[in-house]
Amino acid sequence: MRVSLRTRITPALAALALLAVPLAGMPAAQAAVVKPLDIVKIHYDPPGTDKANNAGYNQEYIQVKNVGKTTLNLTGYKVRDDGPQVFTFPKNYKLAAGKTVTIRSGKGTNSATTLYWGKASYIWNNTGDTARTFNAAGKLLESCKYPRGGSTKTC
Repeated sequence: MRVSLRTRITPALAALALLAVPLAGMPAAQAAVVKPLDIVKIHYDPPGTDKANNAGYNQEYIQVKNVGKTTLNLTGYKVRDDGPQVFTFPKNYKLAAGKTVTIRSGKGTNSATTLYWGKASYIWNNTGDTARTFNAAGKLLESCKYPRGGSTKTC
């Protein structure tokens, strides 16, 4: 008896179709997001009364960490809040693997471990806000939201 190729393939396709039907209603598996830069902490409401001066602004900060295995060149990477505030990492700023940088809201002299937003105002709202990091291509890497109350959010 001669069995055609069509006869052999059809049962195999039917079996695959039966397997695919239950999977069709399930949500697609999401690939793990590889984010090289992690928001570690936002210190948004330093103790005491807010002071409208540079020393007060610099008590407010966000920390980000290179969670990758290689040094990151953060040229063009951005940190932003819910409003119009945007911090752009300086050209050729490099963060070694496993290292953290603190970005203070006010003005100061940048170093390897501390950068300054350069604002003459507070960035992070005491009533709640969201910090977001973006790579140089503008892709969202992470967001960290905090509510009203408290003073520091560990992300």
